[in-house]
Amino acid sequence: MNTISHATEPRWAAPVAIRIGTRPSEHIHGPAEAVDYLEHRWPIENSMHLEAAKRRCVEAMNYLAHLEASRDAFVAAAVEAKVLA
Repeated sequence: MNTISHATEPRWAAPVAIRIGTRPSEHIHGPAEAVDYLEHRWPIENSMHLEAAKRRCVEAMNYLAHLEASRDAFVAAAVEAKVLA
C-alpha cells in the first residue's frame, strides 16, 4: 500500500492504471506518485523507458517539463514492464 500522500502534487488529466504482480490494478495520478512506484515497486530495473520516465516525472514535478509528457513517459515504462492495466 502506498503510504506517501501526493494530494498536493500536480496531477495528470487522466490517471494511468497499472497492475504489478498479482495485486489489483492501481491508479497513478501524477508524476510524484509515478516516481514513487518507479523507484520502489517497479518490477524491472535499469531499462531505457524506466530511466526516461523517472527523468520526465522529476522534471514535471519541478515545472521543467510538460506534465502530460511525464504521463506519456510513464505509460511507455509501464508497457515495457508489462504492468499497464
